[in-house]
Amino acid sequence: MTDSLDDGWPDKYSDPRGRPHPTLLRVTVENFETMQEDTLNAIDEVADGESQPAVVSFATVDNLRKILTNRRIELLQFLIDIEGAAESITAVATELDRDYRTVHDDVSLLADHGLLFIVDEGQSKRPYVPYERIHLDVELAGLSAGEDPALA
Repeated sequence: MTDSLDDGWPDKYSDPRGRPHPTLLRVTVENFETMQEDTLNAIDEVADGESQPAVVSFATVDNLRKILTNRRIELLQFLIDIEGAAESITAVATELDRDYRTVHDDVSLLADHGLLFIVDEGQSKRPYVPYERIHLDVELAGLSAGEDPALA
């Protein structure tokens, strides 16, 4: 688990449950140039008052598949189904009929990649998903004319 003393949020948002979140998390596979372009477009749209989803991007489909295994998707779905917050990792493991250690590792990995948050409450660590929906957006496209496949 990655703990950061300064995650960029003001002190009043130290608990992720109090932070403003969009209802949608969009998980994408995009190269760096596309991510830059999408970010600039999103900035313009937010400036115009349009709501934007949260976005987590992976460089390759392989990277996304290593993180979003069937079991981790099941874990995210469970958290969405219970409106985002579980009592503890132990409670999630019990509900999903899984080993505590593997659920703990999955929660930590998903948190490290921005797909969920962990709320520390004393001895308990509560996995938290603030989104109502998670949309996986993977586009497969052919090479543009003149593009070298070895460089793609």
